[in-house]
Amino acid sequence: MVAGEIHQQTGSIGIDRAKRWLDNTTRVSSIYTNTEKVFGDLLHFRWPHGGQSFSFDIGGKLRGGALHDKSFMAEVKAYKYEMDSAREYAEFIAECYVAFQDKPDYCDNLIWLSWAPFQAQSWHKHRTPETIKKHLLHKENIHRVFGTTSVEEAKAKLNEQVVYELTNRLWLLTLCEEQESLVITTDNYNRLRAFMGVDEESR
Repeated sequence: MVAGEIHQQTGSIGIDRAKRWLDNTTRVSSIYTNTEKVFGDLLHFRWPHGGQSFSFDIGGKLRGGALHDKSFMAEVKAYKYEMDSAREYAEFIAECYVAFQDKPDYCDNLIWLSWAPFQAQSWHKHRTPETIKKHLLHKENIHRVFGTTSVEEAKAKLNEQVVYELTNRLWLLTLCEEQESLVITTDNYNRLRAFMGVDEESR
C-alpha cells in the first residue's frame, strides 16, 4: 500500500470515528459524509479562482438547546500528533470563507475535529479575526480565494462581514481515544432514542 492509499484509509477511519462520537453525544439529528450520494454534494465546493474543488468530510444537523436544527460541516484529522495541521487549518479557514458565501444555510457551525492540537501556545488565537485574515492571505490561499497574488488587492476584496461570521461559527474540537469511550452506552443510547421517538433507521 502506497503513502497516498494509507493516508486515504486513515482519513476514512477518522471520519467513521468522528461520526460515531458525534452520534453518541445524542446532539446530532442527521449526519452524512462527502462520499454519500444523496447529501454528499452539499459538502462539495469550488474555489472562486483556479477551477479546483474541495469538500468537507462530514456535515449534518444538530439537535437540542440553542443548537437545535442548526447545520454543521466538519473537517476531520485523525492524527496522533500535529503533523501538517497548521497548514491544513489555514486551508480549512479559506474553505470555510468560500463555503459560507456559497451555502450559508449549511454553515451554522464549521468544525475542525482532530485528535491532536497544533500550535498550542497560540491555540486561543486560532479563531480570531486577525488569524482568519492571515490564513486567507496566505500564499497558498490568496489566489484561489481572491484571484490575485497581491496582498493589497486581496485585502480590498476581503469581506469583513464574512470574517466576523466565521469567528462566531468556528469550532475546534480535540478528541482522544479515552474520550471516544466516555460516552453514553449503546443500551442507554437506544433507550434514549426510543424515548425521543427517533427511528433506528435514521442512525
